[in-house]
Amino acid sequence: MSDAKLHIYHIGTRGIPTTQGGIERHIEEIASRQADNLDITVYARTYYVPPMTEYRGIRIRRLKTIQSKHFDTWLYSLIATFDVLFRKKGVVHFHALGPSIFAWLPRLFGHKTVVTVHGLDWQRAKWNFIARSYLQLCEIFSARFPNRTIVVSKVLAEYYEKKFNKVTDAIPNGITAPKIVFPDEITEKWGLKKDGYIFFIARLTPEKGAHHLIRAFRNIETDKKLVSAGEGLLSDKYESELRELAAGDDRIIFTGFVTGSTIDELFGNCYLYCQPSEIEGLSIAMLEAMSYGCCVLSSDIPENLELVESVGYKFESKNVESLEKELLDLLSDHEKVITAGEKARHRALNEYSWDQVAAVTEKLYRELS
Repeated sequence: MSDAKLHIYHIGTRGIPTTQGGIERHIEEIASRQADNLDITVYARTYYVPPMTEYRGIRIRRLKTIQSKHFDTWLYSLIATFDVLFRKKGVVHFHALGPSIFAWLPRLFGHKTVVTVHGLDWQRAKWNFIARSYLQLCEIFSARFPNRTIVVSKVLAEYYEKKFNKVTDAIPNGITAPKIVFPDEITEKWGLKKDGYIFFIARLTPEKGAHHLIRAFRNIETDKKLVSAGEGLLSDKYESELRELAAGDDRIIFTGFVTGSTIDELFGNCYLYCQPSEIEGLSIAMLEAMSYGCCVLSSDIPENLELVESVGYKFESKNVESLEKELLDLLSDHEKVITAGEKARHRALNEYSWDQVAAVTEKLYRELS
């Protein structure tokens, strides 16, 4: 990598290559597209990324930290921030609210800083009062201390303007045109066929709302299955609760973590995709579902409606009866499902692109250099 290139340092991710996680996916997608033009370093955590120093033209700098729900991200971000102070001057890009509390420090050493807010993390149910208060403090830092603040949705842009009188750069997540494949592996593993199941994929944490979906589905008489892809994080308590909730209903399938062609098959052959999340930034999974031509049924939180208001269907967030009613309606009208899927695909492929996200973000970096 040439020293003539602008140096970019990403802090806030567990690392790349990603196994699961929206922030990890976001960084990998944009950094890999910028690697020919920029000198990029991604700070990673040793427990997440195997020993490596480079991936897809991107430097990987692995750091040891404590694998803990409350201290992992804070300690990793602190160590990474101190490390970057003595690196060649460039742009330090912090991701998420927690790491953004350090965005002022590299500026004292001649770096420029950027923060991307991927969502209002203090709203997540897993945090106790102290952690939630800390993340709310970080929200202030994310608005006041970096050179530029990026948000991934128009909803977040409006939030920052209203609360902090802060004009942010709204740069959404993106997608790439997917590979549509016939069911093969998913039929062999789980007996799934084209249009034979409702699909949901996410890290299994309470705010993703899988418990609402399982409760609603169990009340419905249908020969279709419900497929939940993904796994828990650190603690499997919530995942165990979901499995207990689904016990006795053999229509409900937990695939665990999936990747590659398996994801292509699951997205490309579902009857519809359901997003029951209680909070979001801008869901990459939902964007991907749209790009595959899936009819999307989502909770009516503003971040989800930003994507599906005119091309999908919604239900009242956290309301199992509302979700059940919408599922029944869509299960009884295949033509409605097909039409919505076609609209969703057109919107996703025409309005959301990782190539465009990478280009706009690189332009922002260069404006700071």
